[in-house]
Amino acid sequence: MRRALRLLPLGALVLLAPAFLAAEGTTALGIGAARAQDAEPAEAPARKGRRGRERGQKATPPGMQQATPVTVVGDWNVFTNGQGRARLCYAIAQPQTRSPNTLKRDSAYLFVTVRKGENVQNEIAVMLGFAPKPAAAQSKPGAAAAPTDPTLTIGATRYGLVIKDQNAWLQNPAEEAKVVAEMSGRSPKLIVKTVSARGNPTSDEYALAGFAEAMKRAREECK
Repeated sequence: MRRALRLLPLGALVLLAPAFLAAEGTTALGIGAARAQDAEPAEAPARKGRRGRERGQKATPPGMQQATPVTVVGDWNVFTNGQGRARLCYAIAQPQTRSPNTLKRDSAYLFVTVRKGENVQNEIAVMLGFAPKPAAAQSKPGAAAAPTDPTLTIGATRYGLVIKDQNAWLQNPAEEAKVVAEMSGRSPKLIVKTVSARGNPTSDEYALAGFAEAMKRAREECK
């Protein structure tokens, strides 16, 4: 049975702050948070993004505690924060299905951010809720892909992820626009697969219903 999302209340916006991830029994976006992490965070190399952005930073939208809810479209929520060139806008959702469902972990989120002042249009980030193994090439540059490498899959297309602590971004930032376009298309879901630091395979499935409209609204809010 499909679980509907509800708008995240303003008082609960600290959900995306790292300190909250250790809390227990809290709900957000209509989905219950797990009560424990699967493993302790593991260090991984930081990666520089376009315009010098640090892609190894925590996947916490800056000023999340002051974010303003805009709308809910299907499975996605839209938030904004700030004014002028400092304004941020993003569409965010939680996974509809997490497997194995017996694995203890914190809440997961996937969001796409528009940063008006930095001309960033499609930054994709995932908060996993546990510490995964990084890609083989991330641990050892030049290494061949491994079965445990973290991936994001839409339809038949799979994209590698780079890991920092409990967060992930696309390995190749140049693919962000393509992934967002595919998320806005006919694919009903997006799947994030990893292997935890303790060796447990995981799979989080995000429904894409409403994403295209939510992303359109986020862009309008950050024109």
